[in-house]
Amino acid sequence: MEPLAVATPPNLRTLVVRLAGLGAGMASVYALGLALRYPLLEGIWRPRHNWARLAEGATIPGLLLHVATYVTATVLYIMAMRLVLAHNPSPRRRVIAVIVGGWLLASIVLMAVAPGGEAHDVFDYLFRGRMLVEFGGSPLADAPVLFADRPFYSYITWTDHVDTYGPVWEYASGGVAATTRALLLAAGRWHVGAAACPDADASCFVLLSYVLAYRVLAVTLAGLCSWLIYTLVNRVAPALAMAALLTWLWNPLLLVSSAVGAHNDMVMLALLLASFWMLQRRWWLAALLLLVLAAHVKLTALTLAPLYGLWLVRQLGWRRALLYAAGALLLGLGLSWLLYAPLGGWATLPRMLDERQRYVALSFHHVIYRLLNERGVDAALNRFITIQAPTLLFAAGAVLISGAMVGWRRGDPVQPRTGDLRIFWSAALAVNLYYLLVGSYWFQPWYVLWVLAPAALLPASRFTRAVLPWLCAGALSSNAVADYLPQLPGPPLQRTGRMIAAVTTTWLPALVAALLVWRKSLIRWRRLERR
Repeated sequence: MEPLAVATPPNLRTLVVRLAGLGAGMASVYALGLALRYPLLEGIWRPRHNWARLAEGATIPGLLLHVATYVTATVLYIMAMRLVLAHNPSPRRRVIAVIVGGWLLASIVLMAVAPGGEAHDVFDYLFRGRMLVEFGGSPLADAPVLFADRPFYSYITWTDHVDTYGPVWEYASGGVAATTRALLLAAGRWHVGAAACPDADASCFVLLSYVLAYRVLAVTLAGLCSWLIYTLVNRVAPALAMAALLTWLWNPLLLVSSAVGAHNDMVMLALLLASFWMLQRRWWLAALLLLVLAAHVKLTALTLAPLYGLWLVRQLGWRRALLYAAGALLLGLGLSWLLYAPLGGWATLPRMLDERQRYVALSFHHVIYRLLNERGVDAALNRFITIQAPTLLFAAGAVLISGAMVGWRRGDPVQPRTGDLRIFWSAALAVNLYYLLVGSYWFQPWYVLWVLAPAALLPASRFTRAVLPWLCAGALSSNAVADYLPQLPGPPLQRTGRMIAAVTTTWLPALVAALLVWRKSLIRWRRLERR
């Protein structure tokens, strides 16, 4: 798609000034709306804290102020997207510097925000990372409850469950934990006393260092993803490369999820985008192996497996595609065995899968689960309706969506669009969005990043420009709603009502935006028809 046209595009200097102003405005919004209200040091001192507690109590005005922060940041983000799309300056260095500088500024500001309101995952990450490198345990085989006497245990959520992630993440996490410990030892700040945070200042400094280290990893990987996105788009549509860069780096959900939550989705997405990079260069086996590695961070990466298979068929035909798939399968199994072996082997998988599929969260399926449970539906039947059935429905839908968008047989090599990866990126976006809507019975706001990554490769699409920003804003706001509502005086809603409110907050803004886009398209089509 072509960049948006404007009557009088701004010159380079004006563009840089406007963009810098928007970037500074976004950082200010994050500082005033999040960093000052929920300071990181307060969160370090309070195990299992949340945003409402840090704000000294849940109130409706407090919740509205929090949501207004996300809405304001989203409006500034959309303005920046439109500004860059409307003008393709040359040279680009100054604009790229402003985009990267704005991202770094916003990330630094957000690193001062307490993580517990967004998620407590970073505390689980650092505890399990220490299990691997200090306690002699395997996060895939041992539950943290075995190490309940160790520092920072009171901060974690999943005490009696093994980790749900793959060995690639465990090694990355162990690397962060080992590096942080080594740096603290070298600086003389390592605390090994009996008292642990929040009872000892020295221990709290150690905890703070771990939290910041995991955030630095996530922000660094977000930057690596931005380079991959820029180079991918620059190869097929140079005029849209800077817009793609900004679409990724300035997205409020990306900023909060990396600089506040430090989510390990950044590792998976970096590997997936590297796989896209290999596909663009037709290095098929490397692309498939990177997909395998991404699945060894989170199994969710395999949602794109049918699309990869059909894309290879489109490029190579069925016979060669099957040969590459078989080769990747054999190499991938060997690689998987090597990765899992030091952590307990494949024998760790059944327990992890069993524990994970016991729960539903923040999804349409969670609402259905609650409603059926209140009506006395058998637990096994309820679990099938809300967990097993959606998984099967997604698997079938992923194949159909992939086939409909990329085809079922080899494309015509004469046609220039046969190898156009924009078709693949659009299909990846559609499959991941379908997964969030239908297949994901366990939903968290940062999962929308799985849609953002391929969408950023298509910055001029109506979905990326007009719908996705509001899906991201809704996802962020739903986290605040889920955090505040249970603590409001009363509270005003029962558990099922609160879940409905959180899910509605996630999806309603994007639905409204999509309807407005569809309405504008319909009006434009009718005008053309009259002519």
